[in-house]
Order: sequence, then structure tokens, then C-alpha cells
Amino acid sequence: MNLFDRSSEQEFTWDSKHIKYFLSLKNIGPSAVEKIIEINPDVYQWDKEYVAGQSTNYDKFSSLLPDEIPELEDLDSEMVVNFKDSNFPLNLKNMKKDKPLLLWYKGNLNVGKSIAVVGSRNMLPETAKIVNEFVDKACGRGFSIVSGLAIGVDTQAHEATLKNNSKTIAILPSSLDNILPPSNKQLAYDIVENGGLVLSEYPIGSPKKPENSNYIRRNRLQAGLANATFIAQSGIPGGTMSTAKHAIDNEKELIVYLSNDTSEEYRGNRYLSDKIDKHFDFSIFKLTKEQRIKLEGKESIANYIFKSSDELESLIKKLDE
Repeated sequence: MNLFDRSSEQEFTWDSKHIKYFLSLKNIGPSAVEKIIEINPDVYQWDKEYVAGQSTNYDKFSSLLPDEIPELEDLDSEMVVNFKDSNFPLNLKNMKKDKPLLLWYKGNLNVGKSIAVVGSRNMLPETAKIVNEFVDKACGRGFSIVSGLAIGVDTQAHEATLKNNSKTIAILPSSLDNILPPSNKQLAYDIVENGGLVLSEYPIGSPKKPENSNYIRRNRLQAGLANATFIAQSGIPGGTMSTAKHAIDNEKELIVYLSNDTSEEYRGNRYLSDKIDKHFDFSIFKLTKEQRIKLEGKESIANYIFKSSDELESLIKKLDE
């Protein structure tokens, strides 16, 4: 216990506008902002010196913090939700690494149980068929489908979910006023109209061309929001493999389709399905020592591997238990 800790004496008064302001400050990331909120719960009793004093590097941290918090414009609560709000998606709030603090949304925040369906933009016909079959079975068990609205597997997953009249969630690498790719604007509209959800970490008016890192950060939210992640098709390297790594980071189950096709388009699938032995190459992922030890105790990185749609019903049933 810190005898100088004032946090228990203060009422929590932060709004989304305050979180947005602190996230916009240079060299202060989400984890630091979360810590600042924890130290100084009452934003109207802002005390820069006290907050900086809780850091191991007072001078550096103090130089990054504002002396006073300026007057800020309120954000629309029907479009913006923060991690302290009761309707913030629970799985995102409970992410084990780099959780989001603020989200812009359109649609229904009640996600329920869900599976992320992800894969390559250059989708093979075989993959399209297996995505349709996977989504049919998952929706039949009441799962929502999470994906990233990209061309290829993402689009296939969203459209298959809509055909099942089920809920699908699209997570963007851009702001809500800049649906990417533009060819999927109607799909985003249909998702919301069908009771689904479109999510973004980026404020309205953000740059029209997202940073490349936005796509990786989008992938972490797909893995974080869903109860499990299905890798439909992935090469190496590829963005889909980053989603697999985020699933590992958040201790979520990985489902992988293992095709008989030995082309490069399914190389990532084969890697995630390979038997782990003393010769296994872990270098594709940047793993902590603890993560590697845990994986070395498994048969494969994937928790579930299937080769045909005949196996899907029992697989989805296991996920639902």
C-alpha cells in the first residue's frame, strides 16, 4: 500500500473527451493514460506534479503532462464509448495486452459470444467455400462473426453472416467517416442495419490514408474482441499471422483450416498446424519466454485444426461448451 496514494479518496469523473485529449498527447500511449486515470480519478482535481511523482522518471513524465486540462468539446455518447463505460465490450476491456481505451462505433455494442474470421485478401475459391460453411455453423450456434471489412476473407465472412441473418462486427483501420475499402461502404451500412456493429479507434476526421500500423492495431482488436479466432487462409508473412499472434497474446483459442493445397497461400495455416517438437521454428512470432514455454507444451500452435466441413459441427459445439 502506498501511503501517499490519493486515488481512493477521489471520485471517478473522466469522460471520453478527457481520454481522447490525453491519447492525443505526444509520447503518451494508452497504457500510460490508463495509469494516469488510475492515479488521478477525478479529472477536475488534476494534479500534474502528483501524477508525475508516481512515475519512476519524474522529469521525463512531467515534461509530457499538461499543467492544466483545457476546455474540451463533449463527444457524442451515441457514437463514442470508453473503457470505463458499462456498455464497453467486455472482451476488449479484459484484453491482456494493449487494450483500447476509446472507441467510435455505429450499431449494437452488445456483441455476445463471437468468433473472428480472418484471412488473406487474395482469397482462393476453396477458402471462400470453407468460410461460408464455417460461418453457417457458427451462426447456427449463436456466435457473432468479427472481421475487418477488408477485401477477400473479411468480406466473405461479413456477407456470409448477413445471409444467415446474424450479427457481424467490422473493425476498421480508419475512422467511421472513412470506410475502407470504399467498395465496402454499402457492406458497412448493411452490417449496422442488420443489428451488427462497426468499430474504430480513430476519431472522426482522422487522416484519409491510415498509417500501416493501423492495420496491425485493427488486427489486435479482432483477436481481442472475439472468444476465438479462425484462420481461413494465410501466407507468411501476412497480416493474418499478426492476428494469430494477437490471439496468442490474449490467450484466445486459434482455429485453423488445413488444406490439401500445398501452395504458399496456405503456408501460414500449415505453420500453425505443424506438430511442435524440438526442431519447431518459433521465430516467426516474437514470443515472450512464458509464451514459448506454454506453446512447447502443446501439440501445435492451433487449438483446433480441421480439414473438411464435416468436422465443423463438432468443432463449433466444443467452442460453445
